[in-house]
Amino acid sequence: MKKFVFVFSLLLALLACEDNTKNPEPDSKITFDISKANMVINESRAFVIVFDKSITEKTVTWSVEPANTGGTIYADPTYNNVGIYKAPANAGVYKVYAKLVSDPIQKAYLEITVSDVAIDDEQIFNNGNIAGVQSGPTNPTVFTIDRERFITNVTNYHYFNGGAFPGTISLRHSDGTIYGPWQSSGSVGQGGVTNAYWNCYPLVKIKAGTYTVIDSGTTTWSHNSGSNYCGFTWVRAMK
Repeated sequence: MKKFVFVFSLLLALLACEDNTKNPEPDSKITFDISKANMVINESRAFVIVFDKSITEKTVTWSVEPANTGGTIYADPTYNNVGIYKAPANAGVYKVYAKLVSDPIQKAYLEITVSDVAIDDEQIFNNGNIAGVQSGPTNPTVFTIDRERFITNVTNYHYFNGGAFPGTISLRHSDGTIYGPWQSSGSVGQGGVTNAYWNCYPLVKIKAGTYTVIDSGTTTWSHNSGSNYCGFTWVRAMK
């Protein structure tokens, strides 16, 4: 029964991903980097708020519904527009809200489906390795899929980024179709390097074909001879 509930929720997520709405409130100038997310109980993850260019004061307050039972969220101590959400112990659908302090009318929400069954995805591309790296790949990062896939995660490696806030990641099909860009969130790399990993969770279906990974921070994207001088990337998709 639990697996049925999860599969049903996932089907809803798949259908919802056809809609590019980012769950803003009416006339909101802030949005989440993704509109929906799938998580498992007690999992923690960073979610990013994207601001309209007209906004200068970018501090937000965070909340979760239902209150007291929908998990917790708090601001990342380094970045005002990143919220760290910890899912509750009970499966269900919850909403995370962000509200602009300087103008509370400006708010957005993210719907999160929490399951007690692990998301059944798999790695479909990985060109990383444990050898020493340098920045600024000279070759494009390219991968091919032979059928439509539902992408759950794309991660790029930026070891020498000086702790800079993560940028965006896109996938460009060989016919020119672009999926994204998606705002990424950062996680710590080897040796405690801040924001070494740029993680995004697209939750989008992409068609069969050859893709080039587009990274907004190519000057700090890590690579080496083992990756054929292509930027390090990991891609996951539903099985």
